[in-house]
Amino acid sequence: MTAFSGTQADAADIDYTAASASEIEAHLADLEAQRDTAAADLKGLQTRLDAAQTVIDAAAAEYGSSNAQLTVVTAAVESAEDDLDAKVSTLVAYAQEQSDKYEEAQTASETADELTADITTVEQQIADLDGQIDEAEKAHDEAEAAEAAAAAAAAAESEAAASSESSSSGSDSGSTPSYSADAATAAVEFARDQLGESYVYGAAGPDTWDCSGLVQGAYAVSGISLTHYTNAIWDETSAIDRSDLKPGDLVFYNGLGHMAIYIGDGQVIHAPKPGDVVKVADLDMGMSIDGYRRV
Repeated sequence: MTAFSGTQADAADIDYTAASASEIEAHLADLEAQRDTAAADLKGLQTRLDAAQTVIDAAAAEYGSSNAQLTVVTAAVESAEDDLDAKVSTLVAYAQEQSDKYEEAQTASETADELTADITTVEQQIADLDGQIDEAEKAHDEAEAAEAAAAAAAAAESEAAASSESSSSGSDSGSTPSYSADAATAAVEFARDQLGESYVYGAAGPDTWDCSGLVQGAYAVSGISLTHYTNAIWDETSAIDRSDLKPGDLVFYNGLGHMAIYIGDGQVIHAPKPGDVVKVADLDMGMSIDGYRRV
């Protein structure tokens, strides 16, 4: 019997050092699908093993000991008619029944041995897949962080080049926005200036943003450096209660998969998703909230 097919994907299928986060994410999804299949196979094998064991246990209970057999024979003889032929016929019928049950139990026992071996194989396959999934998840997080850092560096380089070009052309200093000296207030002012600009994954300005890139840019105007990665920004900031929220505080959603800037009155500004733009939304926008942080 083939207990489980197509589950032996391994890390050699993908070079984590060269793969993008999206490529690793697809590989991870494949591994998880294989594990789900293996788990279903294991459940089916266990159900079949339980059924075989039920047959074995029933035969053992009814015919497996001298006392059990004596009880059945005695009852059969006592229930038969008084003449010898009737009693002999009853015993012969019992012997045949016992033989049939023995063969059934023997077959069930052989099946149980095969199923037990198959279960051991599938359990090992699941353990191997669990290890591969852990490795893929770690590689995905590292790739995502590296891509975010590269995007931030590219954005900073672009911003520096734009600033240099502006300075060399003698442009009016009034063309550069001026923000509040208070970092939180400045962050809100900056975020409002980006309203309507497009969401682009990995972007951190000047005209396109993702959620953490917008937060990074909003605090950069005050000289505060934050990492372009939601998990990192969570670690770089301090926890506060919802009741303590002030404009400029950060709200994290969906298992740290998204973040926004609180602007007061139960609203936030965020860069939502591909195909959307930087916009104002309700604090409770339908995504699960992980917590509230202050820079």
